[in-house]
Amino acid sequence: MNNTNDINDLQVIDPELSTDKESLSASKPLIARDSEKLPKKKAGRPRHQILATTRNEVYELSKVGTRYEDIATVLGFSEDTLTKYYREELDKGRIESNAIIAGTLFEKARQGDTASMMFWLKTRAQWSEKNTTELTGEGGQPINIKVVTGID
Repeated sequence: MNNTNDINDLQVIDPELSTDKESLSASKPLIARDSEKLPKKKAGRPRHQILATTRNEVYELSKVGTRYEDIATVLGFSEDTLTKYYREELDKGRIESNAIIAGTLFEKARQGDTASMMFWLKTRAQWSEKNTTELTGEGGQPINIKVVTGID
């Protein structure tokens, strides 16, 4: 047998492709030695499958204030995957629960609960409690500091 390769001696990758003259004129068959022309397989991990049950779990966990890191751990994928595929559920759960709590706080404040009123005003109306202490010497003069050392 000679060292030159004949097209009929090479393995055809796609069995639907043949080496008859009709198909050769239409397209060149993919052969094993033409690796640069073979379709490349995607390497790595398969794409994440988004399921309705997983969407609901993410929403429910987000709604009760569970941290993203913990949600991802419970569901068995990374935090990046969680935020990439489930952003809408994360946001919706957080927004709805914040609205419920804010509504309850607002109602308590309207009913006269002083702590709720103070919290609302500090967080929503930018009120603050500032205690300032001013130190002065006798008669409002600056403070005189006398340093006493054991050396005379």
